[in-house]
Amino acid sequence: MKLSENPLERRLQVSGILLILGLLTESLCLLWARPLSFLALISVGGVLLFAGMAVYLLSLLAIRRPRP
Repeated sequence: MKLSENPLERRLQVSGILLILGLLTESLCLLWARPLSFLALISVGGVLLFAGMAVYLLSLLAIRRPRP
């Protein structure tokens, strides 16, 4: 997969990748009913989801509007 040249699109792509990885991690952890899978669900999946949301929101804040 090739990332875009536009900085905003690149940040949005990275946030999407992080969100997808977090959701995949959490869905895989739901298949096993073990205490260790719950810790992985909370730690790894939660961190990836939080990082994806944070990158998305920060990329929206970093938009520079052209001056007229």
